[in-house]
Amino acid sequence: MATQLEVGLFVDFENIRYGLLNNGNTEPDCQALMDKARKYGPVAVAFAYADFTQQPPVFQRKLEVAGITPRHVPSRGPSGPRNAGADMSMLMDIVDCLLDRPHVNTLVLMTGDSDFLRIAARARNRFGKQVVVSGVPGSVSRDLIDSADLYDPLGDESAQATATDALLDTDDDQETRLLQLVDWLARHRPYMTFGFIRSHALSPHHSIGMSEDRVTEILSGFKERGILMERQRAASDGRTLRTLQLNEHHAALQAARRCESPRFEGR
Repeated sequence: MATQLEVGLFVDFENIRYGLLNNGNTEPDCQALMDKARKYGPVAVAFAYADFTQQPPVFQRKLEVAGITPRHVPSRGPSGPRNAGADMSMLMDIVDCLLDRPHVNTLVLMTGDSDFLRIAARARNRFGKQVVVSGVPGSVSRDLIDSADLYDPLGDESAQATATDALLDTDDDQETRLLQLVDWLARHRPYMTFGFIRSHALSPHHSIGMSEDRVTEILSGFKERGILMERQRAASDGRTLRTLQLNEHHAALQAARRCESPRFEGR
């Protein structure tokens, strides 16, 4: 029987909290942090790093209730969004996870700090892990995003869509129709892969009418914008499949559902 793939969650709590306060004047929802990680599978390890003497006391309790273990790392300098000690502690725990927990196949790094770029790239390229960067829009290093498999932003979903996706603002009928097809496939198939979606989009049966290059371009854009999220699926024969799942909360998907949709039919 195939082993179920697991998730490791690592939260740069100071970076996330100050990012939310600076960009939207909101506080972190600790349960929402765990819920986001759980989208990728059962969470085997979950830590949050901060000098918790500099944070409201309620957050340690809320993190524990959500199943995230607070890692208290005292600051060596003035309080603020930067705590090099917390960063080092988080980095070492990620390394330990890579070495000691082979069944943890997905790392969710909740941070926007470019200091984690090298460990994200190493986890992907040397250890074959799926790396998800989940930070606050507007405070995440572009290089860190590029080093990961997937960027899954934190914060208000409508704000995320405004910042990362111009799907319907461009009046691009091709993008809208392809997203409607993906939505239909998600409701009628047990799982989807990139090649599976592309083959359906190119089939005359669905009459999308786009070239292979255009379909690939749009689907890649859906992944970059967080409309399609990558997941790992353990097959019964022991293989690992890289599948795609729609982000049900993304405003672009909601907007596409409000548009008149073609009638897609199964073969």
